[in-house]
Amino acid sequence: MALLTVEEPLIGVGHYPGRGRGVRALREIPPKSRIERCPVLIIPEKDRRLTDPSIVFTYVFMWEHGTTEQDLYRGDGRAAIALGLSSLLNHSYEPNADFVRHIDALELELRSLRRIAAGEEVTIDYQMDLWFDAGRSS
Repeated sequence: MALLTVEEPLIGVGHYPGRGRGVRALREIPPKSRIERCPVLIIPEKDRRLTDPSIVFTYVFMWEHGTTEQDLYRGDGRAAIALGLSSLLNHSYEPNADFVRHIDALELELRSLRRIAAGEEVTIDYQMDLWFDAGRSS
């Protein structure tokens, strides 16, 4: 019988004053590393009129081919919630990670853009007009 080995997780939940929950590196993450690849929960276009005005909007990714996150504001097409820690990522104008939407596979992949130190917050650029004041330093 083969033994199953479980790799130590790269990320966990962190708490950041003035920003709330976010994602932090539990150990050093090399550049261009896959941090997480997780399934998504699809929000059909017909349901977005109910979910977009709610807190759910702050956790979703646009989920249609040929779209960007900015397109979420149109209310057209599907949106998705990452069923991993990627839905808790905070915004930065100088992010250390980026995401790839695997639309047809219904998965979101988070990749490091540079070395991320253990304990450092993992951030992405939301790639959209923000609904909050992030300042240029975050």
